[in-house]
Amino acid sequence: MVGDLPSGHGEGLSAQPAAGSWPPPHFPQLVSRPRPWLAIAVVVTAAVAVAALVVALMRPTSPHTSVHSAAPTHTTSELATAQQRLCETYKLAARAVQVDTNGSDKAFARIALTNSAILLFSVSNDPALDEQHRSAAQALATAYLTDTAKSSEGAATEAEFQEAVADVNAKDAAMKKVCGGG
Repeated sequence: MVGDLPSGHGEGLSAQPAAGSWPPPHFPQLVSRPRPWLAIAVVVTAAVAVAALVVALMRPTSPHTSVHSAAPTHTTSELATAQQRLCETYKLAARAVQVDTNGSDKAFARIALTNSAILLFSVSNDPALDEQHRSAAQALATAYLTDTAKSSEGAATEAEFQEAVADVNAKDAAMKKVCGGG
C-alpha cells in the first residue's frame, strides 16, 4: 500500500529517525514520597491559630478601662507662666509684623506675618494655657496667615485684601486686651 510507513526491520536508513528529531533521553521520574510531618505541622499550626482566635474573642474586656480621662489641672503658677510666655511672644510677633508690614518690601511683610503666625500657634499649644488666651492667639495667627495669602499678587481682590487687614487689626486688638495691653 502506498503511504505505509516502513516497519523499521531491515529497511535501511528509514529505520532511524531523521537528524534532530531524536527523542530526549529518558530520565526516571522521582516518585514523591508522602511527607506526614508536613501535614502534621500544618494541622498543628491551624489548630493553634484557631485556639488563639477563640481565646481573643471570648476574653472579656477590662472593666477598669475608662473612655473618659480627667482633664489635667495646672497650678496657678503654671497658668501664669504660660500666659506670660504667650504675651511675650505676642509682643515680639506683633512688633515684627508692625515693622515689616509698614516697610516697602512685600517679601519681608509676608515673612514677618508667617513667622509670627507660627510663633503664636506654637506658644498657644501650651496645655497650661487657658482657653481665652489660646483662642485669641490662634485667631490672630490664622488672621496673619490669611492676610499673607491674600497679599499675593492675584490671590484676592483689593477689597478682600483690605478685609484681611481689618481682620488682623481686630484680632490684634483682642490679643492686646487678653494680654492686658489695651
